[in-house]
Amino acid sequence: MIELKEVCKNYGLTKALIDVSFKVEKGEIIGFVGPNGAGKSTAMRIITTYTAPTSGTIKVGQYDVLENPLEVRQMIGYLPETVPLYYDMVVYDYLEFMGSARHLNGRLRSRMDWVTEACQIETVLHRPIGVLSKGFKQRVCLAQALLHDPDVLILDEPTSGLDPLQIIGIRNLVKELAHEKTIMVSTHILQEVSSIADRIIVINDGRIVADGSFHELQSQIEHENIFYLAVKAEHEKVESKVKSLSGIENVEVLTSDESDLTQLRIHYVDDNLPESLDKLIKKEKWTLVEYRKEKLSLEDTFLKLTKATKEKATERVVDKETEAD
Repeated sequence: MIELKEVCKNYGLTKALIDVSFKVEKGEIIGFVGPNGAGKSTAMRIITTYTAPTSGTIKVGQYDVLENPLEVRQMIGYLPETVPLYYDMVVYDYLEFMGSARHLNGRLRSRMDWVTEACQIETVLHRPIGVLSKGFKQRVCLAQALLHDPDVLILDEPTSGLDPLQIIGIRNLVKELAHEKTIMVSTHILQEVSSIADRIIVINDGRIVADGSFHELQSQIEHENIFYLAVKAEHEKVESKVKSLSGIENVEVLTSDESDLTQLRIHYVDDNLPESLDKLIKKEKWTLVEYRKEKLSLEDTFLKLTKATKEKATERVVDKETEAD
């Protein structure tokens, strides 16, 4: 339904997107995540025809965004991060205006009734948009994105400014719509991505650095093992003894309210470490409080993926400078 091939976007000397390629099938919910300035909004603006790529091809359905921009716009509902609303208009009049612009004609009334209920804006239909809270403005903009019943939804930070109950409502709505639509959701709320997305695409410094389910992304970087250890013993001694074991990559000392409780997060590569650690605890006669293998959280996975990209980018710069010398 959406396909990008080797898409680049330059703003002068700044490269916002570099050889970006991915494909989204009908019915998929894609979480599009990355740090600020990574290229998420640029990619979304290109897909929605708001800006043109420097190079590469983009198709939505059977249409090329450069050759058939009007057809692409008819297929897409777009919620930008900064909501494009007419603040002097009443909500009802605004939706009616947008429906007329979309040539809904006989479908306009039924579609307005549907988006009003789905986006929970019944109570503000006859109020000026300019006096609404940020959350209601967000929902009104989502209503206009859904008004023409598009095949593709592009949502940039769709739950920004919403309260927890409203977030749950929008999340459930997105899941319901996924049965018949293709949805791309850009967000900084990583838990939200993991709860609604079938796939997560991670972008950093203009490049796609990972593409897959949360568990697939975890497996890409879980070459190291992590153990959490909590014992009642002197901090410095425990840290020193654990670091002396073979196969240790890093030992993080975690804070604790209990002065005699030492908590460590141990990163290791030697599969025999659990046995070695067990012997050490018995030898030193430490009181064991907790001992478990840890899984990387979504935040840890995200940070590791983006960190790895920065390291590779630095290596590329160094290589180029070496070649120039």
